[in-house]
Amino acid sequence: MKFTVREIAEQVGGEVVGDGGIELAGFAQADAAKPGDLTFAENEKYFRLAEKSRASAILAPEEFTSETKPVIRVKNARIAFARVLPLLFPETQFIPGIHPSAVIAESAQVDDSAHIGPNCVIGENTVIGRQSVLEANCIVGDQSSLGQAVRLFPNVTIYPQCRIGDHVRIHSASVVGSDGYGYVFDEDHHRKIPQIGGVVIGNNVEIGAGVTIDRGALGNTEIGDGTKIDNLVQIGHNVVIGNHCLIVAQTGIGGSTQIGEFSTLAGQVGVIGHITIGPKAVIASKSAVMGSLEGGKQYMGIPAVPDIQAKRQIVAVQKLPDLAKRVRELERQVAETEPPPPPRN
Repeated sequence: MKFTVREIAEQVGGEVVGDGGIELAGFAQADAAKPGDLTFAENEKYFRLAEKSRASAILAPEEFTSETKPVIRVKNARIAFARVLPLLFPETQFIPGIHPSAVIAESAQVDDSAHIGPNCVIGENTVIGRQSVLEANCIVGDQSSLGQAVRLFPNVTIYPQCRIGDHVRIHSASVVGSDGYGYVFDEDHHRKIPQIGGVVIGNNVEIGAGVTIDRGALGNTEIGDGTKIDNLVQIGHNVVIGNHCLIVAQTGIGGSTQIGEFSTLAGQVGVIGHITIGPKAVIASKSAVMGSLEGGKQYMGIPAVPDIQAKRQIVAVQKLPDLAKRVRELERQVAETEPPPPPRN
């Protein structure tokens, strides 16, 4: 699909400087761009590279002007970049209908506008909302519901009694509603505690590939509106994640922990169960959260502490070799100045 420079500028609320009639059909980084491509630059260095490239136009912040190419000037180049890509690279449109190989319970309600792909299984009393898409080999268990325009990529499993809101995307190999890790030691063995809760996922949530979200033991595990979960994240039973949080790859969250809205957990963060993290908290990569944390602050380390404190600890550890050397030198000097022991009789 082609758009003129002017048409794209209108879509992103930008201003055209130069020829707005040039047609664009692609988007590429400067070193790979070809005629007909739009390229992107956030700073002076990359803008100069974009000017030298073969791209036909540049998307850039408001302060940039080129003598050689039209520029779409915008207030925030990264936001405009995110808005342009779907125009030039629209997602696959799925035709409504049910593949002959799908297995659908008679009591299930599947909207006529939904797409159900090959080998999908839809359980009893399940609801599949308008314009939702289940790609190949997806399973939606009994009494679960998918809202409007939900997309399940191939091989997603939704266990029974899970509720998924509107405009949710769940990528391949993710599992929603598997049993929480609940056991009690009974005399000589670990007795399983039945997990009889569910999972509730809000609107506009995106869940990456290979994510596991456990069902609640009692009550529900909850994911708030607008939250984005990266690949390979584990969310324990009865966890409550607020709206618009960012949970990055390989993070693990223990059961019954609550995370406030607009918080960020970076890659490989570990969070123990039964604690509270306040809203707008930021946890740095590889941190271990061992207790409740206030919102609105940045944390890092093992255990996670306010970042200023953690940085002081890092600096102090780096100084330990020199400190040990100084201690040895002081011990040597003290030993040299000590009087010799008195002679024995």
